[in-house]
Amino acid sequence: MDKYEEFMALTSQAIGILKDMSKRSPYDMASDGMARKTAKSFTTLADVLFGPTDSPRLQRESVALAEDRGLSLEYLEMVEKDAKKLQKRDVRLGRVVDGLRTISITDTQRRITDLEKTLDAAVENDNDRPRSEALLEPFWDLVESTGTGLIRPEYRTVIAIGLDDFAKVSCGKGEDVVVALSDGTTMTGAEFINAAMEGSLGDKLYVGLFHPTAGPVNLYEARFASDKLRTLAMAENLVCPWPDCNVPADRCQVHHIDAHKHGGYTKPSNLTMLCKYHNGVNDDDGPRKKRKRPSPGKPKRGRMRRHRGKVRLHTPGGKLVENTHHVSSMGAMDLI
Repeated sequence: MDKYEEFMALTSQAIGILKDMSKRSPYDMASDGMARKTAKSFTTLADVLFGPTDSPRLQRESVALAEDRGLSLEYLEMVEKDAKKLQKRDVRLGRVVDGLRTISITDTQRRITDLEKTLDAAVENDNDRPRSEALLEPFWDLVESTGTGLIRPEYRTVIAIGLDDFAKVSCGKGEDVVVALSDGTTMTGAEFINAAMEGSLGDKLYVGLFHPTAGPVNLYEARFASDKLRTLAMAENLVCPWPDCNVPADRCQVHHIDAHKHGGYTKPSNLTMLCKYHNGVNDDDGPRKKRKRPSPGKPKRGRMRRHRGKVRLHTPGGKLVENTHHVSSMGAMDLI
């Protein structure tokens, strides 16, 4: 078999290659010599096929079909690229398959997020089922009800705003000010004022104190994060800080950067918000020496670390990488 034949044989093994790529960081792949843009493209595709999903059965069937047909990386990238083009605001109704149909809604971030919060409010204490299943009945209750419809929630959601921008908004000069929320969306200065006038911000406004290098400042310590500590952590990281993750802080879990089981304190500088998936894959262990202060150890999949005040992913290859999500760069530490 010459090199061309080896190459053609390799192209039919795209699924196996992507499965192995799903276990690696794109930043470490880039350090191995692959172009960073290419590495991100491949790992993003790998995450679609092997990462967390609301439709695991459909994902398994797609992977099996692609493997059975020996589809190439180029073909799979083309399919994913075409799928991303479906961005226009609409409602799509799928055909009937085995007695089931699918409905897909694409609309503005604000309307979809309000819908999500409305459904979440009905399943707040339902932890036994996958979230996608638990949301189904509340969705139909909302559609079939004759009530008031969508919840217009008070913003217990955290809003991060710098002092300069707050001064502009307060003086009515914040038309161009954009603030970020821990539900993963943004709000203009005008919308901020309207929310305050409508009472959507609640009867209390909380102020968090952040140090440029140490992060959130507080004196409380406890095993579980209090509401105050959680609010500080949300204000700092409005979305999960793991690179390329877009789960908003409202749906994240409080995470100890230095694991509590290894002596990590429950204080603001040792807390961050991670989505359920990344909180699970974060490497809390690794080789440790006996010492008074917890040692970070060498990461496997990667672990969160505070570096120069900001929370970043410490990759297995030793790189420190931050999330580039547009809301992630608008948290409290970025306003200092």
